[in-house]
Amino acid sequence: MDGHTAAGLRAPDMMVERLCVVHLAQSDSEGGANKAAYRLHSNLLRAGVESILHCGRKHLNDATVVPAHLPGVGNFVSDVAAYFNARSLRQYPNRMGTPFSPMRFSYGRLDTRLLSRADVVCLHWIAGGFLSAGNLQAIKKPMVWRLSDIWPFSGGCHYPGTCVGFERACGSCPQLGSNSDDDLSRSGIRLREDGYRNLDLTVVAPSRWIADLARRSHLFGGMRIEHIPTGADLTVFYPRDRLAARARLNLPAGGHFVVFGALGATTDPRKGYAQLRIALERLAASSNHQLTLVTFGSDEANRAAQISRFPVCHLGRIDNQDTLANVYSAADVLVAPFLEDNLPNVVLEAIACGTPVAGFAAGGIPDAVEHESHGYLAPAGDSEGLARGIAYILDRLEDGHMRSNAGAFARRNFDLLKCGERYIELFREVAESRA
Repeated sequence: MDGHTAAGLRAPDMMVERLCVVHLAQSDSEGGANKAAYRLHSNLLRAGVESILHCGRKHLNDATVVPAHLPGVGNFVSDVAAYFNARSLRQYPNRMGTPFSPMRFSYGRLDTRLLSRADVVCLHWIAGGFLSAGNLQAIKKPMVWRLSDIWPFSGGCHYPGTCVGFERACGSCPQLGSNSDDDLSRSGIRLREDGYRNLDLTVVAPSRWIADLARRSHLFGGMRIEHIPTGADLTVFYPRDRLAARARLNLPAGGHFVVFGALGATTDPRKGYAQLRIALERLAASSNHQLTLVTFGSDEANRAAQISRFPVCHLGRIDNQDTLANVYSAADVLVAPFLEDNLPNVVLEAIACGTPVAGFAAGGIPDAVEHESHGYLAPAGDSEGLARGIAYILDRLEDGHMRSNAGAFARRNFDLLKCGERYIELFREVAESRA
């Protein structure tokens, strides 16, 4: 029996006494944060926990996912709420292009009978107009909030950049282009202060980076904050035969493939596509390496056919996990040029497939990549350093050590089942504490 099958057979041994967890998330499948919520929910079910995902935008045909909106309106109402929230941003014509999510309007309608069954309510990504802070006051249960970004303790931004306004109740928000202390970010903090008052709330940080930010924050600084990494499903993401993976994807058997993938990979500046382009141009000018860049998750816009002398192959959006595992296994390097991120799923999934990572030492990425062991970390934004990292890995492919180190590191630190066990321990603890 191979390792990935054995890992999948451990779940029945994790049976627990009666525990009901209701998860609240914007969606069951849109974006990395919501996919992580669904994975945790599914993992709890496999472990014998009564788990229900209560979400604003349901797409999956799964009876354990229950929509949290008025009957018959589908996803339309979420678009309406998002529109009216976005209108409040019009008063800031100089704002940056970074995402900022006001919480003035919410569309989520929580099922009180469902919540009454819960021993613990686990919050995930509830932005996008799904829930406001005030909605949380109606949940008379102990809550655990898994941080996908800093939105729960900011005035509305999702990533802070160099701003530390979240430490002092925001105001004069650089992302809004605001010079007023009494701006939308400050009102967002006030709404959160009122909504979080007297909640039985425990915070879970997937990365050490976001745990540190939460401890420094005005809103969460005095709360209990636990560090539990996001897990990768090792029954899906495991090292596969490279040539067979390339054949399944209709990629040539020979040559080096460097993979870059993210939601909005080529259009979201935070994903670092611009820095990646510069890195590849530097690599082309300074080395004899020949490679093909393979991207996925990118929009139709900005799809270059070639960067310098390197061809680019675009796979588009990939929702099937087995296909993703083949993409990682077919690659020689996953490049993670993210300028700011919590703990990217693509990095965890890639190393689980034995694929080394060249990236920036930004956000939670250093939690998953050991420099010069199974990857290479350059300072954030340093395109020349990223080029050196790609070359460093390509030069060491033949001995196989980086690939084996990557898989071993993932099994040791990011096994979804082990992470699920830690969540179950925490859920049981907070439930028993309330009882």
